[in-house]
This record gives sequence, structure tokens and C-alpha cells, in this order.
Amino acid sequence: MHPLRNLRAAFGALLLVALVSLSLLPGAATARQATRAAAPADPLAAATTWLLAQQDASGGFPGYTGDVDAGVTTDAVMALAAAAETEPEATAAIEKAVAYLAGNGEAYAQTGPGQAAKLALAAVAGGRNPRSFVGIDLFTAMQNPPTTTVENPIAGIWGDSLYAHALVMMAFAAMGEQVPDSAIAPLRETQGADGGWAFDGSTEAGAADSNTTAMVIQALVAAGYGDSDLIPPALAFLETLRTPEGGYAYGPGDPLTADTNSTALVAQALIAANADPSGALAALAADQLPDGSLRYMSGDTETNLLSTVQAIPALAGRALPVVTGCPADAEASGNCVPLAA
Repeated sequence: MHPLRNLRAAFGALLLVALVSLSLLPGAATARQATRAAAPADPLAAATTWLLAQQDASGGFPGYTGDVDAGVTTDAVMALAAAAETEPEATAAIEKAVAYLAGNGEAYAQTGPGQAAKLALAAVAGGRNPRSFVGIDLFTAMQNPPTTTVENPIAGIWGDSLYAHALVMMAFAAMGEQVPDSAIAPLRETQGADGGWAFDGSTEAGAADSNTTAMVIQALVAAGYGDSDLIPPALAFLETLRTPEGGYAYGPGDPLTADTNSTALVAQALIAANADPSGALAALAADQLPDGSLRYMSGDTETNLLSTVQAIPALAGRALPVVTGCPADAEASGNCVPLAA
């Protein structure tokens, strides 16, 4: 199985980021053949419209099996929140998805710190307070020691992967909490000689991947470490994975093979780092099908829900975390948390 598929499965998603996050591969959950000849003129609007049509009556979004999935729904909330400023029809869908997560997210959050962080990020994107969103304090849950079967766990991180660690860092930042300096030390220790990070923390040559590296860059920037000396070599590593068409591969290869999820995450990292994402965004638009969805790879003809979810924040020009302010009439109720812009 492609390593990106393993990464996304580990966090029940996107994306994405994310996520992320929490996070990371897609199967064609809702696949159909393209029926028109030309790609949409407005990639963000078309992708958002397509995603809205995939929402279940429960408010959730389908996962790999076609059943509604809490992990994918967290990614969809973040994607729709990223698009909502220019695509106002997303607002009602966000409310439905947030309601689904509020009623069904606790079990997902308790599967690991990365998943708890993803749910916290979705809560913030939906204007809710992660401390009281699903009946548990997600801020506490995402810092719990992981129950892991990983053979060589990474010392000093939240969760059992650097991807999960990055999601927790983002959730800290999204909630207005200071990320402790101790969270940066493991990133310094696991950065490879090529500048990248691997999902499992390996520093062996060729182990680093674009997804984990892009998530760590976004987490560092979100946590206030945007001037860290860790970022320039990480950006340089990402450029080694850029294909001639402008897309990005998951990891080293000959030839490099780009995929939409990796390209979208790299675009978000470039946005976070104030670098130029135009090539990556053009590659995303080139992989959009006439119905507005995105395919996983350029040779595919089928739509891919998780690729579309991952691409939307990048097309909207948003890095993770996506922070949504608390509605004025809701702040006093405690259902959401006022957050800095």
C-alpha cells in the first residue's frame, strides 16, 4: 500500500492536513467517471460545491467504506471553514457537520492524541470550544500518553508519530495556548540530513516524506516558531520532491510521482512559510475533474473525496490551523471559544 494511504488511515481522514493534520492514502469513497470535457473555471468554488453534495443527512461525510466517518468529517469541517469566506453556502454544512461530531466524536477522540487534536481543530474551525465539545476536554485528551504498538516510539512527542505531534501543536495554537519549547526538541532531533521529517521519526536517508514535513512546517509557524532554523532546510527538502509539472511526490523516487494530497499539503506549508505556492496550486487545478472533485493522481479518471477535502484549504490559500471566530451571540453560552485572528 502507498505510504500516504497508511498515513491517512492512521488518523481516520484527510488531508491534510489535515492535517493535516492528524494527519494524513485516500481510497475512492465516492467515485464516478468524469463526464464533461473541461475543468472548472473557479477551482475552489467547484470543489466546495462538489464536497457539499457528499454530506450525509446525518451531517457527516463518508470514509473509505462509504459509511459516515468522524475522521473524514473533521477534515471536511476544516476544508469548508477554509472556503466559507468566499463560499457562504458552506456555513450551513459546517454547522451540520459540527453537530454530527459533537454527538459522535468522543470515541474517535479517545483513539489517540492525534485524533483528539484533529477533533479539537475541527471544533475551532466550526467556532466551538474544544474543552467542552464532545463531553471531554480535548485539550487534555490530546496530551494523554498514547497507547501504542510502535516498535520504536519517538521520545518527547504527543501521539505516536510526528504527524500526530504536529496536529497537537496546531491545536495548541488554534486554542490560543502556548506550545512549550519542549515540543520543539523532538523535531530538532528527528529532522533528517536532507531537511525533511519522516512519519515515524526515522532519520535514515530517503525516509522523510512531504506530508509529515509539510505538517511540521505549518505547526512550527502556527506555534510562533516561523523564524526557526528548522524551516529553511525543510522547504528545501520539499523542493526535491517537486515534479516538472509542479506537483509534489510523497517521498523520493525515480521518477517522482506527484499526488494531490501531497501537493495540497506542500502548498499549505508554502503558504504558512510565506513562500510561493503558485506552482503547487496550478498542479491542483490541473488535477480537478469537470464535476469539481479532484483525482488522486494525474492518470486517474475517478473522483477522490479525500483528495478533494485536502485540496480545498490550499485552493482557498489557507494553511492549518483554520481558525473561526466565535459568533457574538454564542460566546456567552460557552459553546465556543473566542479566538485571536
